[in-house]
Amino acid sequence: MKVLLMMYLCLDPSHTDCQAIPVQAWARPDAYSQCATLVPELTDALTVQNRQHVYFRCEPKGGDAAQVQQASPLFIHQSFRF
Repeated sequence: MKVLLMMYLCLDPSHTDCQAIPVQAWARPDAYSQCATLVPELTDALTVQNRQHVYFRCEPKGGDAAQVQQASPLFIHQSFRF
């Protein structure tokens, strides 16, 4: 399974207009859990002001994506809006 860690740069805190940038990729059975573990660390490293415009998300790619959707991701204190 392949999972991409995406960073979204948004023009405003509403997260309605964002640019997606791939940051890192994993291709292994535990890829989603590795990515989900990294997201809170990266979010905590941002300044409070940058947290309003930047967020991270793990996105599964490939044939095993449906299997990953059933896994319960770690809770992230940040809401995701598109």
